[in-house]
Amino acid sequence: MHRTWLFVLCFLLLPVSSLAQSSSESQGMQALVAEVRLLRKDLQASNGYALKAQLLLYRLQVQEATVARASQYLNDERSKLAQTQEHRRAIAATLKRTEEFADNSDASAADRKEVQREVSRLKAELENLAGEEQQRQAAEMEANEQLRAEQAKLSGLEDRVDKLEKELDGNPH
Repeated sequence: MHRTWLFVLCFLLLPVSSLAQSSSESQGMQALVAEVRLLRKDLQASNGYALKAQLLLYRLQVQEATVARASQYLNDERSKLAQTQEHRRAIAATLKRTEEFADNSDASAADRKEVQREVSRLKAELENLAGEEQQRQAAEMEANEQLRAEQAKLSGLEDRVDKLEKELDGNPH
């Protein structure tokens, strides 16, 4: 009879220990699931930062190229302006020499008439060059403004990259 009670007692205690083990395994499984979820969340955040960083770096590269083109355009406009100014100075010097020659010359009436035509032509060219110089100055100012605008955009993107870098340093995942 003791055997029967012992058997019944063992039979009753066996499921309780089994349930305790099952409960412990269930808690362990829940902890693992929670850890996997946390890892997934961290991975998604890391992927988001990586994508954001790639996009910002691409935009930064594009903007740097745009700034380089704007800078080159400004240099070209400055060069054209300098050439126009140099050409205008050369024409002004030629005009002055031609006028002095006409005033101090004992040339014939036909030669004087030819010199006067040359003076008129040089004066007209000088006026055209003055207008061209003004256009070149306006183009240079516009190119300079465009370069400043593109540099400001580049600076803004650089600030965003710096901010993202600080965010990544503050959130090591």
